[in-house]
Amino acid sequence: MDIEKYGFERTDLLVVTAVNAYLKKLKPEVKRETLSEIVKKDGVIDGPALTALIESAKTAAMISLDAWQPGEGDYQKTLAFIREQLPTVNGKEYVKKMPEKFLRFITDCATDG
Repeated sequence: MDIEKYGFERTDLLVVTAVNAYLKKLKPEVKRETLSEIVKKDGVIDGPALTALIESAKTAAMISLDAWQPGEGDYQKTLAFIREQLPTVNGKEYVKKMPEKFLRFITDCATDG
């Protein structure tokens, strides 16, 4: 999914990038099942299921951070930002205040298969 088309704020990019990367790593059938638990046929979003997705994506991203090598310049600044901010992400709190753009992103993920 092209997350740039949604125009996310910097604070949301961390969550969106983690979720997007996590979904890309799932087998297609698991991805469909996961998203169908979140986005119901009537378009209703299941908050607890979305919270679980965000928390799973956060955990997977934190585990993969260990493999990232230190770099220079913008890369190092980005890596430092991710390492500092990722542990502070709280799926339940994010879902309570998530932007409409994030809902569109999740819905689009579910409809794109």
